[in-house]
Amino acid sequence: MSCSFGLDVPVPVLTNSITQAIGTGVTALVRTNGTFKGSVEVDSSGTIQALITIANNVSKPMDQLLSGIMSVASARKGNISELFGNINKLIPDTSSAVRNASVIVGNLEGLTKTYLLAGLSTSLDSLLGGLSDLASGWQNLTSAANDAVNSPSPVTLQNITNFINASLVSNVTAPLKAVQINIMGVTAFVSTIGSERTQAIKQQAQINTTINNAVRNVVTAEVNFNRTVKELFQRISQQQINTFKMINQTFAPVYARVDSFNGGNVTNMTTFLSDLAALNAYKLQHIEDSTNYTMEEMYSLLNDQTSLLSNTLLNISSYITNQGVTSNTQFSTQCAQKHIPELQNLPYAKLPTCLTSELTSFRSTAQFAQLQLDQIRDATNALYAQISKLCQRTTGSCAAQLFATFPDQLQWVQVKMFVLWSGIVNDQHIVTGRIRNCVRAATTDLIEAAQAVAERFDSCTGKDVPIPVVQVVFVEQLAAPGRV
Repeated sequence: MSCSFGLDVPVPVLTNSITQAIGTGVTALVRTNGTFKGSVEVDSSGTIQALITIANNVSKPMDQLLSGIMSVASARKGNISELFGNINKLIPDTSSAVRNASVIVGNLEGLTKTYLLAGLSTSLDSLLGGLSDLASGWQNLTSAANDAVNSPSPVTLQNITNFINASLVSNVTAPLKAVQINIMGVTAFVSTIGSERTQAIKQQAQINTTINNAVRNVVTAEVNFNRTVKELFQRISQQQINTFKMINQTFAPVYARVDSFNGGNVTNMTTFLSDLAALNAYKLQHIEDSTNYTMEEMYSLLNDQTSLLSNTLLNISSYITNQGVTSNTQFSTQCAQKHIPELQNLPYAKLPTCLTSELTSFRSTAQFAQLQLDQIRDATNALYAQISKLCQRTTGSCAAQLFATFPDQLQWVQVKMFVLWSGIVNDQHIVTGRIRNCVRAATTDLIEAAQAVAERFDSCTGKDVPIPVVQVVFVEQLAAPGRV
C-alpha cells in the first residue's frame, strides 16, 4: 500500500508501521461476539447480553476508527484538515463507547469469576489509555502534515522526514499497537466469560431435559396406571350391572302370571327387586368414587414428589453450574463439567417403576368381585327355583312362605355388596399405599444422590460451601373424589 496521508509523496516510514500496528483490528472480537448471539434468549443471567453490548461498544467504533486511519494513510490526495480531523473526532467517540463498555462490566459482578472480570476491566482501561495516547500522537501528526502542506518548499522524498520523523511515527504506531493488544485482551476475556456461561447454559439445558424426561415418564406411567385401574373397575361395575340384570330376568316369569304366585301378592318380590336396583346404583357410585379417589391420590402424590425432586435437582444443578462459572477456586469449571453428567445419570427410572410394577395388582380384586356377584346370583336363582318348583304343585299356597323371605334375602345381598365394596376399597388402599411408599423412597434416594453429587463437586473444587438443600417433606393433599 502507498501510504501518503493526502500528501503528494509516500511516507514509507509510516506504511508498514501502521499496517502492522493495526494488525487484524477487531476481527477476532467481532467473530467471538457472533458465537454468543444464539444464547442470549436462553441466558436468564444476562451475562451474554452484557458481553455482546460490551463487544459492540468496542468493536463497532473501533472498527470505524482503525478503518479511518487506514483510509487516511492510503489517501494520496485530499484536504488534510478533513482527513485528519475526521480521525480526531472518531478517537473521542471511540473512547466514549469504551467507557460505556466499562460501565456495563459492572453488571457482570457475581456472574463470572472475579479475576476474569478484573482482567476485562483492566483491558478496557488500558484500551482507553491507548486511545488517549493515540489522540495525542495523532494531533501531533496532524500538525506535522499541515506544516508539510503549508511549507513554502515542495514536499519531497528527501525532505518529508523534516516534517514527519520517527518520533512522530512512534507516537502514533505505539498507541495503535497498544490498542491492538488491548483489543486482543478484551476479546480473550469476553471469549472466556462467554464460553463458560454458554457451557453452563448447555449444562442446565441438559439437566432440564433430563428432568422433563423423567417427569414425562412418570406421567406416562401414571396415565397407564389410571387407564388400567379405570378399565378394571369399569369391568367390575359392568359385571355388577349384568348380575342384577340377570336377577331381574330370573323373576320376570312371575309377572307374566302373577295370580299363580302367592295368591297374586308379589309385593315382597317387587320391593326386593326395587331395592336391588337402588342398591346396585348406590354401590356403582361407590366404586366409581373410590376409583376416582385412587387416581386423584396418585395424581396428588406424584405431583408433590416430582415437584420436590425437580426443584431439588434444579437448585443443585444451578448451584453447580453457577459455581463453575463464578467461583475463583481452582478447577471449578472442570469440576462442573465432571459432575453435571452425574445428575443426568441418576436412576430416574425408579419412579415410574413404582407404578408399572402395580399394573396387575388388581386382578385378584376382579376375581374377588366376580366371586361375590356369582354368589348373589346363585342365591337369588335358588330362591326363584324353589318358588317355581312349589308353584308347579296342584295344591298348596304356592310358596307363600318363600315370598316372605324376600326381606331377609335383601339384607343378605346388602351384606354381600358391602363385602364386595369393602374388598375393592381395601385393595385400592393397599396398592396405593405400596405405590406411595415406593415413590417417596425413590424420591428420597434421588434427592440424596443429587446432594451427594453436589458434595463431590465441592470436594473437587476444594470449597466448603453450604449446598442448597430442599428438605424432603411428604405432603399429601388428597382432592375430593371425582377426578378422572
